[in-house]
Amino acid sequence: MKENKLTITQYNHAAEVIKTAILQGQYEALKDEHRIQLAVYFCTGKYVCENSRSGEWGTGALTTISNRLRKILPGLRGFSAENLKKMRLFYEAWTMLDNTSSIPNGHNSVIAITELSNTSESVIANTEIQEIDIYHTMIIPNTLDFPAAEFLAVPFTHHSRILSKAKTTEERY
Repeated sequence: MKENKLTITQYNHAAEVIKTAILQGQYEALKDEHRIQLAVYFCTGKYVCENSRSGEWGTGALTTISNRLRKILPGLRGFSAENLKKMRLFYEAWTMLDNTSSIPNGHNSVIAITELSNTSESVIANTEIQEIDIYHTMIIPNTLDFPAAEFLAVPFTHHSRILSKAKTTEERY
């Protein structure tokens, strides 16, 4: 009987240890998900900005693009015309994080932070025209005055809310 209680106690302890590991793993995966999503939204925002602000696209373009995305990627969420506008605003608010030419010392690619790399063995084959580079476009300053970890841990919806209320860069921190 005593041995049975000891075994149950050990199993309960083991379950708690495993539960903690699972929760930590889920938290870390979520942080990485935010980093990658922010990179995708930043680059999409840049692409939308460059084409819509230059007059290349007319009124209704974002609605048409959003509808087309839903047709070619059934079940896609988060790319409504309104969200495409928010991605554009996100990019415009953080253009200081844009670096498409090269990554200077003291900066980190958002995707590189998650230890992913853009290799020729990518899951999605590159087309002959690569217009959005999620791997290198958004960089995060590696300085004490920029809260990189906090910035990357915040989901896009929260960034959108912050941008709608904060007028200066300092207020966004």
